[in-house]
Amino acid sequence: MNFVVLLNLSSLIVYVIAIFLITKVLIRKPSYRGEGFFVLILATIPCYVSISNLFEHGYGIDYFDDYEGFFKDLYAMFLLIFLYVHSVKKEQSKRIEHERQIKSDLQLKSKLLTEIHHRVNNNLQIISGLLAMQAESENDLKLTTSLGLIQNRIMAIASVHKIIYGSPNLLYVDLNLIFNSILGNLRITYANENSKIELFESIEKDLEMDLDRAIPMGLILNELVSNSFRHAFLNRSHGKIEVNLSKVNQNFVLAVKDNGPGMEKIFQDKGIGLTLVQNLVKQLRGTINISNNLGANFEIQFPVLNKDQIQI
Repeated sequence: MNFVVLLNLSSLIVYVIAIFLITKVLIRKPSYRGEGFFVLILATIPCYVSISNLFEHGYGIDYFDDYEGFFKDLYAMFLLIFLYVHSVKKEQSKRIEHERQIKSDLQLKSKLLTEIHHRVNNNLQIISGLLAMQAESENDLKLTTSLGLIQNRIMAIASVHKIIYGSPNLLYVDLNLIFNSILGNLRITYANENSKIELFESIEKDLEMDLDRAIPMGLILNELVSNSFRHAFLNRSHGKIEVNLSKVNQNFVLAVKDNGPGMEKIFQDKGIGLTLVQNLVKQLRGTINISNNLGANFEIQFPVLNKDQIQI
């Protein structure tokens, strides 16, 4: 047995063992079958060349030589296909890993933002409690009233943060939740057994707003309704306040009206009052229309789409 025959016999044995091991792995791990199929072919094709050399150099039979060129070309073709599939799979694995990392980073960022809103809400609640304690200790009615107004505004901001950290969406917030929270707080604040002031609300469902405009919206609502409570019914034990929010075309429309004496008696605290509302409406890139028709009527419109929306 010459050296060439021995070499080809050894190669054939190695290829057969490789085919057996590859087949075993492919049976046990189906996920490898796509790329492993080409590896199996690349291990099978050289067997023909080894067998051809065994017959040629061992027995002088050169019948298989005519097909060696074809199998070598076939081997080269499958090798190129294997390299291509391997590179594609490698890139796909990298992309999957990048997507997994991005999702993980987004989850972490969402948790951090949620925690931030939660802590801001807690801090605002503490500030509100301190203001309430300070107001109770004062004998000056004007100072007590001013502290109460500040407390209401802080509670309006806190309400928005509380809704945000309890929401699965950190980009948009449900306006129904904001309005229900703020109006509920105002009902409690201005509740009086001797007063029969009714607050009616009509909020269109499924309205959402981006976070950077939610707080100005809540402050506007708090300012308009609280001023109606405080000024529209000074000499009356009953009255009605109506709040409506809807979407018309591409605008949000907020309407707040009462059946009090009108604008002459509203927003008497010139330090903030109407100026605060107008500045907040400007911040929302909206317009405000004020009229006296059986009471004070406010209609505020601003775009649904925020062109300067924050990105997370």
